[in-house]
Amino acid sequence: QININNFGNRRTSNTVIPVMPNPSIRFTGRTEIIAKLKEHFLNSPNNQVQRRKYFLLYGMGGVGKTQICLKFIEEMSDHFSIVCWLDASSAVTITQGLKGICNLPQARFSALDGSMESALCWIGSLKENYAIVFDNADSLSPSKLEAFFPPGQWGNILITSRNSNMRGLTLPQNSLE
Repeated sequence: QININNFGNRRTSNTVIPVMPNPSIRFTGRTEIIAKLKEHFLNSPNNQVQRRKYFLLYGMGGVGKTQICLKFIEEMSDHFSIVCWLDASSAVTITQGLKGICNLPQARFSALDGSMESALCWIGSLKENYAIVFDNADSLSPSKLEAFFPPGQWGNILITSRNSNMRGLTLPQNSLE
């Protein structure tokens, strides 16, 4: 379970690496999009074990994709065991974020070497309901972003991007503009 700590007016999780951006206090609405995200990530047919799920929010900059994800993660904090929030604006920032995951208390017990590869292997080995947010995946190609997905079939991946070509990473019904 994610432990939520209050720091001033900001809610953060001690199992989110790196720390999520501050949600806007002016963010309102978008309940239909958040409801669609909840339906997508919570729905497992016939009570089967949940397999990895992907969802993409894409569109022009400044329309609230990141804020929607922040609100969704906040509302679903009890559902995810670990949330990894990655700045996906470049391969370098994703790599830095993945290396930071090696500092999670849970990851330290796995004797990770601090590399991006060991973080991906550790995440891929989890049988928990974790979430990874690739935020601002605007400049990478879909295949380059996909190279940063952990191996395995578990967990949840949520992507925000200005790049509509990222739709190739999800089923059509799992992308919203």
